[in-house]
Formats: sequence, structure tokens, C-alpha cells
Amino acid sequence: MKLTRYFFLLIALIVANNLKAQRQWVIFPQPNEIITNEQSYELNGKIRCVPNEEEKLAIAVMQPQFTLFHELTFKEVTADSVQDLRFYYQPRLQKENYQLEITARGITIKYGDRNGLIYALQTLDQLMDDQSKVVEMNGLQIIDYPRFAYRGVHLDCSRHFFTIPEIKAFLDQLSALKFNTFHWHLTDDQGWRLEIKQYPKLTEIGAWRDSTVIGHYSRSPREYDHIRYGGFYTQDEAREIVRYAAERGITVMPEIELPGHARAALAAYPEMGCTGEQLPVEGLWGVFDDVFCTQPETIQFLKDILAEVIAIFPSETIHVGGDECPKTRWDVCPKCQKVRTEQGLHDSHELQSYVIREMEAFLNDNGRKLMGWDEILEGGLAENAQVMSWRGTEGGIAAAKMHHPVVMTPGSHCYFDHYQSTNPSEPLAIGGYTPLEKVYAFEPIPEGLKVDEQTYILGAQANIWTEYLPDMKSVQYNTFPRLVAMSQVLWTVDKPQYSSFISRMAIDYLPRLYEQEITYSTAFLDPTITLNPTESGLNYSFQSNVGSIWVNGNSENTLKLNRTPAPQFITAFVESDYRDEISRELNFEFVTHPLIGKPVHFITPPSKSYNHHDSLGLTDGVQGTTPWKGSQWLGFSYDTIQFSIDLGEITVFNHFQAGFLEDQGSWIYYPKTLIIETSTDGKKFKQHKAYDINKKVVNWEKKCKAKVVRFTVINVSKIPQGKPGAGNTPWTFIDEIMIY
Repeated sequence: MKLTRYFFLLIALIVANNLKAQRQWVIFPQPNEIITNEQSYELNGKIRCVPNEEEKLAIAVMQPQFTLFHELTFKEVTADSVQDLRFYYQPRLQKENYQLEITARGITIKYGDRNGLIYALQTLDQLMDDQSKVVEMNGLQIIDYPRFAYRGVHLDCSRHFFTIPEIKAFLDQLSALKFNTFHWHLTDDQGWRLEIKQYPKLTEIGAWRDSTVIGHYSRSPREYDHIRYGGFYTQDEAREIVRYAAERGITVMPEIELPGHARAALAAYPEMGCTGEQLPVEGLWGVFDDVFCTQPETIQFLKDILAEVIAIFPSETIHVGGDECPKTRWDVCPKCQKVRTEQGLHDSHELQSYVIREMEAFLNDNGRKLMGWDEILEGGLAENAQVMSWRGTEGGIAAAKMHHPVVMTPGSHCYFDHYQSTNPSEPLAIGGYTPLEKVYAFEPIPEGLKVDEQTYILGAQANIWTEYLPDMKSVQYNTFPRLVAMSQVLWTVDKPQYSSFISRMAIDYLPRLYEQEITYSTAFLDPTITLNPTESGLNYSFQSNVGSIWVNGNSENTLKLNRTPAPQFITAFVESDYRDEISRELNFEFVTHPLIGKPVHFITPPSKSYNHHDSLGLTDGVQGTTPWKGSQWLGFSYDTIQFSIDLGEITVFNHFQAGFLEDQGSWIYYPKTLIIETSTDGKKFKQHKAYDINKKVVNWEKKCKAKVVRFTVINVSKIPQGKPGAGNTPWTFIDEIMIY
């Protein structure tokens, strides 16, 4: 992070006019109702108040923040003394609501529960000018409440382990943004992180792996570091996190993955699997066939674990995973087949539902509720289960229509392990492309639900998976400022325009992160790119949200890509300039060819999640790279894909080239077959010999004459058993289409 205080001062100049008055509105997330008045109140080094015990606890939580940012100290005084801040407990206020008023008489806070009290103090903190012992506050009244009851953040501590101090600091940031749920991912194939006293080998063996894959999962050949890695939390440490979070208005919801993602547990207790084979804790990312067996012994094993989890975590809901569970072992396991027969189940999907129902019954009997990823819908949803919808919105819609509570967390908007920039210098990520603007545009209530069904949408959650985030600094970089945008989505009923949000955040929230030495991304400063086809090719226009843009030293902000007889590679250097002091630099690589800027007619449309540049996505001059980024590839979720290109006039060519992607861990497969058809009139087509693909780059050579070229790409119909996503339709990812 190279930004300094000068960065914030320079950006502040952009909106310097009347900034002091505007600060009353610069609160993240923005309150729902703000009414200004003509009064003001001044604080001088102290905030005098008469707190009760609950208020004293809240003050103790908030004091470090007020000291760091404002050099202000809360001071307890007697009831007959002058008070700067008055608290009023109002039990009639709804949960998490608060009211804050500033007049010439002082500051008043009304609240109905601990969360409302904490949120009021968080808002008061952001209302003040930073680093000033004498604070003059403009008068206002805030009546505030959350849009959604569930506002969550998930952190994966299995793939990479984070210390108790690191998690506490992370919780401080969640509280500052008024999130109320910390989804703690504690177990997976790569590590078991929670002490279970009845089964000590879970942490003695399951918490440690002997090696970790280097680089991206899709890299071939794979390399490993051969370094022992791991760690776990004792039950006392977990209780300390629960206590610390509760003081800050946050519920800790633990996740114990089952019946899949079980390799770490099976390394400790192999008899709980189908084969009994002793396997190591996994050092590779992905999905694995060895899962918990459905035998009675394993069901009891899992209930024993949940019994200890319940004793540690007072949360109403316990998350049991339920995602990405291959059925390969179950289909041939005599013990699982016996359970199927005894339970009258038709297939292995119903067998998974049986396991989830067993866990739900146990949790319900102990006064708790079950939540799982949307795969728990397969085979029948347990009676009282809550669904976390991550594979798009379909699972959430289906569950809401069945009147089950839902937390929306689609990977398209809520997965913060995705790339947030197309800049080639971005740190390694799992894939995908989720920029800040996309997070800010997220709408948790999906289309297609009736008004009464919408009430089952509890809220939404940001997910931070850590396969490629080895330390807390990398977690912070991927989290901020996207988490600021998510807080606005979940709290504010009528959020500001995105351009206003960016400006306010850069001026008023990034400096707070800087003061706390929190790493964050500046990818949101990347230019907005607009494509304009021309008669000779394609123009790229670059526009900045803040400051100015230079393209190859040219202030016209436009790069022209002209059609060339054969592929030619060019590089564009784009600089976002901030008052000649701070800039963000990006290098773009393009390839020009005869199809540049020619729109593609999609008979089979690409997925909305992987449709960058729409009809120009295959002729935009951008070739896909690996590790893959969603902005470079068009993704199709069909086994057969068809599209055509109108060349405009009859053209002779003898070479065709296209790129394809394979990442089986992400369900992306090389297609099997390519069929090319040509037509001189767009009506009658000549089919050429089918081409076997199954590789990254296809080069097809044959002399053709055509005005319209039609392409059919055929993949396998279903992902084979034993592979991640078995039984699902594979993804097909295609990049630039070239003929010459």
C-alpha cells in the first residue's frame, strides 16, 4: 500500500466546498433518516456521561476508537454534573434501532438493545472530525435501523489459519460497519481448527497438513511447498472470540462441514469414512471423494461433535455446510447402501438429505437451528432448515418459496476471494471478477418472489475464502473496501449513487483504515471502460471516477484497435492521475485481427456472471489468461453452445483460432468438439468436418469463403463421477475468436 496522507488530502480538495457541513452525512453505512438543525455542540477532550453497566461496557469497547481518531476520552461523572452525552434505554425501540440527536444542550442516544447502543456510538465516532481534541459538531437527529436482520461476514480459517488477535481486529472492523454475524468456517479438507475434547485427534492430527500446493489449483504440473502448516483454537479461545464479538454486537455462527469437505477429520478418524483408508490432511484445494460415511457410527460421531460446539457457541443457528459432497464413495459403500435400504431412500441425494435431517433433529432437540449451503435442497430440504444461497439466487428463491429462511450470498456478488480488478498485477485469486461497483449494485431480494415470500430473505453475507489468502494482510486487501459497499447494501434502505459512495468513502473511510494500518485495495480507482465498434475496428474509451486518465501518454483517453490481416499484439499503458501526485498504473494487452469489433450473435447466451463486453466479448481483442479472470472469458453453463459472426461481406480466410479454459476444480472443462459452418448468404450453411478440441488453443486450418460463420461447441453433458461437481453440467469458457 503506497498511499499516504497526501492522497487523502488531494482527494479532499475535489469536494472541499462546504466539507464540514457535508461530514454530517458521511457515515458508513449511511443512516436511514437524518434531519439537520441549526444548532451545534462542542467537545473538548472529554465526553462526560453517566453510564449504567451496559453503557459502561459499550464505552469500554469504543474507547480505543475514540482515542485513536479523535483523542477523546469518555469520562464518567455524577448525575448532577454537566454531561456531554446522555443515554436513554428505550425497550420499545425495535431490535438494533437507535436514535442519536445533537443540539446545543449536548448529545442524546436512545437505544433498545446492546447492538443499537453500539451502533449509535459507531455513528457518533464517524460524525466527528479526526485528530482534533476540540470537536464542534453540527446539530442533527438520526433515526436509524437496519434494512436486513442478517448482515454477515464469513471467514475461512481452515485453508489458512488466523490468530486470536487477528480475528479480534477483524471483528472490530465488522462492528464498525454494523455487521451482526461472524460466520466462522472452522473445518474443511485442509484443516480442522476447533478443539473437540471427546475426539482429541481432530486437532492432534486433523489441524496439521504436511504440505500446501504452490500457486493456483489449475497450475500444471502442480508443485508443493512441503512445509508443515496448521493450528487450532482451544475451546476457551473460541469462547473468548464469542465474548469479544458479543460485546461488539456480533453473533458468532460456527460452521462444522458435513458430510463433505471431511478430509481433515478423516485423517484423524479414518473409520468415519467409507473406505477406512488412512489419508493425510489435504494440501490441495478443491473437492474430494472421501466424505463422511452415513453409517450410524459416523452419525453419532458428528452429533458428539455438535454437542461440544453447542456448549461453546450460544448462537441460535449452527452451520453444517452441506455443500460440494461427491456421492462417489456412497454409491459403492455397503454401509451407505444399507442405510439407504433401511431408510427407504431412492438415491444418494436423498442420503445426503438424511444426514442433514439427522443433524437438524439433533440441533432442534438442543434448542438450536440448522443452516446449510444451498446443496441441502437436493434430495429434500430438512423441515426447519435455513438455506445459504451461494450458487446464484436459484437456491434462495426455491427455499423462500418453500417458506424457509434464506441468507443470500451468490458468488457473483458476495465472494470476496474473486479478483476485484482486471489489472495483471493483481495478487493471485481463485478466479472470477467482482469489482467494488458490482458489490455495491447487489440486491439481496431476488426477482421472482411474492411479497410474502420476500419476508423469508433474512439478509446477505460476504464470503472470504482463503485458499489464496495466506495471511491477514491479504484477507484485508480482498475485503476492503468491498466490505464497506456490502455494509451499505445491507443497512441502508435508499443507498446513495455509486459515484457519491466512492467519493465519500475515499475521503472519509480509507483514512480510517490507513490509521489502523489495514491493507486495502485501490482497484475501485481503475477506469471505466467503454467499447465502441467502428468501421475499421474497435475503440476503447477509459474514464476515471476520480481524477484524470492518460492512455499511452495521450489525454484523449481512447485506444483505437484496427483490424489487421493477421494477429498483432499491442500493449496499452493506462494511468489514473490524481493531481499529479498519486496514480494507479495498469498495462493492458490486446491482439488485433480481422474480427475485431465484429458483434457476435449468441444463439446460446453466455451466463450473466461471465458476460464481460456482451456481444463483443469474443471479438474485443482480449485473450484469456490463467489463472483465469472472469473479465477475460465468456462462460457458458450449457453442454452445447452455438453462436455466429456476420463478417459483413464475403471473406476468404484459411485460419481459425479460439481459446478454451479448463479448471475442473471450478467445474470448467475443455469442450470435446467444435463444428464450424460457413455461409455466403446467411441462409444456407456448409458444415465442415468436426474438430476435436480438448485443449487450450484450437487452430483450425482450411480455406473457406463466407459471409457468416456459425460455431457449435459441444462439451460433455455431465461432469463425471469422482470429479468436483459430479452430475452437474460443466462450464465452458471461451476467449477471443479469430479468423485470418
